[in-house]
Amino acid sequence: MFKLFAISIFCAAAALAQASAVGNWQYVDGPKTTYIKTFEDGGQLKATIEKVTKGGTEDPSATCAKCSGDSKDKPMKGLLILWDTKKDGDNWKDGKLLDPDSGRIVSGKVEIAEGGKKLNVKGSVAFISKTQVWVRVP
Repeated sequence: MFKLFAISIFCAAAALAQASAVGNWQYVDGPKTTYIKTFEDGGQLKATIEKVTKGGTEDPSATCAKCSGDSKDKPMKGLLILWDTKKDGDNWKDGKLLDPDSGRIVSGKVEIAEGGKKLNVKGSVAFISKTQVWVRVP
């Protein structure tokens, strides 16, 4: 009986851990795939780019050419693209989101989808918004 209880607790903990926004993700946009790592730091959800591939091949020369300030011409690998978020239940709101393709910083919001298998990452400026779907990777 105790074994069954212990196994149930372990399985429940594993399921809850998967429903977290923390982890490794990929975003596919045509031939380009961006691999992203999300993590909690100081009560915020943050995200950095781990690597960018084009046609399945890593592009180590990828930089944030359109960014400004400290991010200008920085390598994509390690680039902070999400910060200043506030926890809202299981989701995150009121953050800043950097779009490396345009160099713009917009308001960011992150929602867990499909039990933690996906993240809906929404960037907004005034009344205009765009949502990317990030898919969890092992």
